[in-house]
Amino acid sequence: MGSGGDHAAGRPSTTGGSGALGGEDTGSAGAADAGEPSIGGSPNFTSGGSGGDTETAGRSTGGASGGASCSTVCNAKRGCLGDRCESGWVAMSNAPIVARSKAASVAMGRSVFIWGGLDNDGAALDNGALYNPATDVWKPLPRDTGSPSARIMATAVWTGSATNKVIVYGGTDAAGSTVYRDGAVYDFAENSWTALPTNSSLSKRSASFGYWDGTRAVFYGGLNASASVAGADRFDLKSWSTSSNNGDPGLLGFAAIAVDGALMYVQGGVIGSTRQDKVLSYTSSTDKWATLPTGPSLRTGAFGAWDGTHFVVWGGQDDAGLLNTGKTMLGTTWSEMTIPEVLSARRIGFRRSGWAFTVKPGVVAMIGGQTSISGSSETLAIDGAQYTVQTGQWAAIPSWTSLETHEYGIGVWTGEEFVVWGGRAQNISTLTGERWAP
Repeated sequence: MGSGGDHAAGRPSTTGGSGALGGEDTGSAGAADAGEPSIGGSPNFTSGGSGGDTETAGRSTGGASGGASCSTVCNAKRGCLGDRCESGWVAMSNAPIVARSKAASVAMGRSVFIWGGLDNDGAALDNGALYNPATDVWKPLPRDTGSPSARIMATAVWTGSATNKVIVYGGTDAAGSTVYRDGAVYDFAENSWTALPTNSSLSKRSASFGYWDGTRAVFYGGLNASASVAGADRFDLKSWSTSSNNGDPGLLGFAAIAVDGALMYVQGGVIGSTRQDKVLSYTSSTDKWATLPTGPSLRTGAFGAWDGTHFVVWGGQDDAGLLNTGKTMLGTTWSEMTIPEVLSARRIGFRRSGWAFTVKPGVVAMIGGQTSISGSSETLAIDGAQYTVQTGQWAAIPSWTSLETHEYGIGVWTGEEFVVWGGRAQNISTLTGERWAP
């Protein structure tokens, strides 16, 4: 997303990890994005999982080939060369939960939180797990009287290291016909759940975009059973509030989104059957929308990211087809991005494939996405690229090693590694997972 994790200024912003604004296939086997118009402080755990039984299981402090000792502590399965951890893709250990697609996910510190989703029998799930890339260890999450009911396409938001909780909200039943406006809060320290307070004024939301603004969780956009949802619902760990309608873009879907702390940027998208090129920002602390200068052309499904100082918008789809162009915005000024030779034109298939995030200040990455407007699962990309904003340079991210599409899988940037796990391969849910480090 999105995408996930701590959205403080300069931290990664995703379009898929914490949820994605726009429509999606909410049934058990459909392949197309329903709703797309016809115009085109980290948790550490040492037991209860797999892949190791100590906090440092699998971690490397020595040379990858038995060379000189290395002062850098690397994540599991990564050697250390010259005080630098090895980059690229590595496989993840087997998860202690069933294979699934359409699960809620978010970076919880340097770990990955996964809940719910759809199993191979077409049933919604009410369980999940935490995964720690540092140790390659999984920990099943508890199910208790406060945990969320079974659901797909819910949104998860981490509250930051100070409180270390995850809020799971919304989603649908397995068929996608019943949309929820409830959820629960997972407390890592207590390893328990508490049901969210009910509020009849909340919107029913599936696949909303979620982020933590430092004080409250914000759930923006998404779908009800048949259309996009306007506005945002906000939860401060005590009570709910609903965003003002003043300046809100309305029933907007498929927009590019990025977050800088309490400020959310939105570009493009579709209202009804008309693509947009408008650019807006939303400040959750003051509950105010602002209209910004237009920059990128009208488009839907573009990748959006925050690099620490710039709002980055790349790719997507216009009336003529897929795009490989983009722009970056500093303040209120837009600048053209160079055309990549290492990344094909593509768009995000919301919650289906496509993630954007900050690798480090000034560098963003785009991975996955849909390389055709046909909707076929065979058109899902498994590669990506990094873009350095100041120099305009692109660097290829190779295809992940399993070559599975991870359709409707989770994609989460932890601040150190990008984790892609689960989803479907040829309409069969998979337990395969892999991690990329720059």
